[in-house]
Amino acid sequence: MSVINNMLKNIEQREAKQVNIENGIIVKPVYDVRNIAFKVSVIVIMLLVIYAAYVFLPASTKTLPPTIEQIKNISAKTDVLVDKPPLEKAPSTTYSATNDEQLSHPSTQNKAVVNIQQKPGEQLMVESEVQQTQPAIAKGLANKTENDALAKASDTENTQDVSSDITKPEKKSLQNNVMVKSEALVKSEQVIQAELLTGAKQAIQFGLYDEAISDLNLILMKSPLHVEARNLLAGTYFKQQDINSAQLVLQEGISLNANVLEWRVMLSKILIMQGEYDVVLQLLSEEFESQANLEFWVLQGTAAQSASHHQKALNSFKHLTQLQPSQAKWWLALATSKDALGEYLDAKQLYKVALDLGGLNTAMTQHALQRLVALKEVV
Repeated sequence: MSVINNMLKNIEQREAKQVNIENGIIVKPVYDVRNIAFKVSVIVIMLLVIYAAYVFLPASTKTLPPTIEQIKNISAKTDVLVDKPPLEKAPSTTYSATNDEQLSHPSTQNKAVVNIQQKPGEQLMVESEVQQTQPAIAKGLANKTENDALAKASDTENTQDVSSDITKPEKKSLQNNVMVKSEALVKSEQVIQAELLTGAKQAIQFGLYDEAISDLNLILMKSPLHVEARNLLAGTYFKQQDINSAQLVLQEGISLNANVLEWRVMLSKILIMQGEYDVVLQLLSEEFESQANLEFWVLQGTAAQSASHHQKALNSFKHLTQLQPSQAKWWLALATSKDALGEYLDAKQLYKVALDLGGLNTAMTQHALQRLVALKEVV
């Protein structure tokens, strides 16, 4: 029953709504707000997308594909700007490959044009690809030419800088090398002379006189004023009893430098052996007495006494008694010169001093005793 009642109520309600509509009662329709907002947002987004595409996409979308003449002109310009063919290193694109094929095969090009004309959808794709690749190729070629020019300029600048940097130090190094070589030559000569001198000294010690003479001659050939080398060479000749060679060596040295007293003293020894006393007195003149040593006074006094220049001999032997007062031979020589000059009292006292000091050989002792006996008779 309840079900039947409900059905009846529903029928009554429907009939009442119809009556109300017929009588002019307006019922407000119910709208779905969410559905309307979604549709409006979709429309706004589509409009924004269309505007953005219109603004950001290239304006000219209806350009024709490039002709063969345009492609040739582009390639000619790029060949002029770039030394190497740009197609070898240019980025590989489908458009460049198709252009090469079209240039090499004109029949295929005509076919491609026919195909493009027959298919408008594909024509738009080709046009867009041409528009994208053409500025890309041009930009790539321009960038390549600029980069090549900059690279060449930088290379030339670097080479110039490097060449200038290389040439400048080379000049300096050449100058420095010249100076270093000259210094090295001077040092090497000094070292060689020092080595030869030490070798000659060692050879003289071991009695190898020929080797010593050869080394010393080499030194004198390079530096003839080498005092020590000339002294050693003259002494080596003297030890070999080659008096003439020793004399020639010393005379040559004196002719080169007359102020070397050592050469004069050595030559005086040889000349005293030869009995040339006057020459010795010329060599050992008063000019060199300020540089005189023991040998100088001995040689001068001996030459003067032997040449009967007793006054000069007295001067020499006085210096010797001052240098070596305990040597009796100098007192004996001084007494002999006093005796020759007639100064007998001084001579007698000097003979006694020599005998008292002792150290005289037999001949000197007998000479002193004989002269004392004779002076007693005289005095």
